[in-house]
Amino acid sequence: MIVNSSGRILIVDDSKMVRLKLQKAVEALGHQAIVVESGQQAVTRIAESPVDVVLLDIVMPEMDGYDVLKVLKSSRETRDLPVIVISALDEEMSSVIKAIELGAEDFLPKDFEPALLEARVSTCLEKKRLRDVEREYLRQVARLTKAATALETGHFNPSRLGLDDVASRTDGLGRLAKVFSTMAQKVYERERKMRQNIRTFRGGLLLLACGALFGLLVPLSKMAAGIAVHPIGLAFLVDTLGALICLAISMRRRSLPKLSQFGRAEWMYVLTFAFISSVVNQVLVYWMASKLPAFIVSIVIVLEGFMVFLFAAVMRIESPSLKRFLGLALGLVGVAVILTYGESGAGSGENNWTWIALALVIPITFGLEDIYISEKRPAHIDSIAIYGVSLVASMAMLFVIAVAAGDLIPLDLLGGKLGALIVLMALAGTTAMILFIYLIQTTGAVFASQNAYAVTAAGIGWSIVLLGEYIPLWTWAALGLIIIGLIMVEPKGEAEEEPPLFDTATADDFAV
Repeated sequence: MIVNSSGRILIVDDSKMVRLKLQKAVEALGHQAIVVESGQQAVTRIAESPVDVVLLDIVMPEMDGYDVLKVLKSSRETRDLPVIVISALDEEMSSVIKAIELGAEDFLPKDFEPALLEARVSTCLEKKRLRDVEREYLRQVARLTKAATALETGHFNPSRLGLDDVASRTDGLGRLAKVFSTMAQKVYERERKMRQNIRTFRGGLLLLACGALFGLLVPLSKMAAGIAVHPIGLAFLVDTLGALICLAISMRRRSLPKLSQFGRAEWMYVLTFAFISSVVNQVLVYWMASKLPAFIVSIVIVLEGFMVFLFAAVMRIESPSLKRFLGLALGLVGVAVILTYGESGAGSGENNWTWIALALVIPITFGLEDIYISEKRPAHIDSIAIYGVSLVASMAMLFVIAVAAGDLIPLDLLGGKLGALIVLMALAGTTAMILFIYLIQTTGAVFASQNAYAVTAAGIGWSIVLLGEYIPLWTWAALGLIIIGLIMVEPKGEAEEEPPLFDTATADDFAV
């Protein structure tokens, strides 16, 4: 049974009389008639606005019906468009046969009966609609298949699979799409949780590595202070070696930036980072190491995590979840216990508490450094390279301050034990900072700040090994609380990489 529903019919004929006759006949059947007088106009009109059927004259000047058929059938978008050629049956039968061979659907004599026109047009409309339904079905099958491929490779996000319209079908394909979407969501949640666990584990390993290296700096600083107390001069020499290491690595990797890549924002980052990280943080640590036991300085550093937590919460950089808050609070309890009962390890008297109070500035500046790296580091410049440039800037600042304060280390001291200590401090500090910057990039400032817990634990361990400092048993119990708090703080959730949308699948992907 032929369904006679309205359609958009394109009439192509160079004869005004024939065009008018066909237009009136088509409109009398309830269809919309679109009339052009040449083959080129027909091709242009079809490209601009789709039609359902074409009534095409064969004999036309410049671009005839054969040429129009060749253009239409060579395009994926129009090759299934039904074309009825118009011919004088008695005189042009060979032309009709050629047109059908080129892809025409049917023919219509110029002296046609309205009933014949209705039958031919209705048949073509029905075939086109069935073909459109088939193409849409195959397109949705292709989309579902591509989604299955994405699920197999693990590179997908259920909200980006584009299966909503497929799942809305009431047939078997729709039910399959619903089941697939449900399964994909479960797999996605499981895989996302696993990826988060891997990030947490990887971040934990990096954090422990940073802590071990940063923690080594405190007892090494204490040993250097035992030879000569020059915190500014010591920071200058350590940064000089660190700059040479970073710049050498950058040159080998060919990632050293050109000066043209540095604008105002990049230079501001370099100078600010150099001032906070080296001129303030380094000098403070070296200075406090000369005044307090190494394990007390290491314990003070652990407050960095709390400071970053406060800064991030105030600046709304990361959400301070209850789990994170409890983890940080638990770590702080351990720190409070150690500081309360550990003051005796530093000796007694008001002077010691004064140095401890001054040492509490260290975690504040460390927290500022963490937040600044997280928010302001230029992403388009290699991390090691820009850190090397920052060390060069800090060298210049520290040299001026050291000369003004008379704090440069005498050259005759650099050939012995002090020189070896400076080299070790430069290697440990530079490696630790490179790892730390990467840690901030991948896990966020709040999680990376928990590096301070690892620094404390490592600093205490190195103090025992290198300096022979005595650590009471209750200190280890308190450190246990700190480690539990560290475990409770997870990396920030990373945005999943957006997979491609699947609505570009076409029926031709499955055409036979």
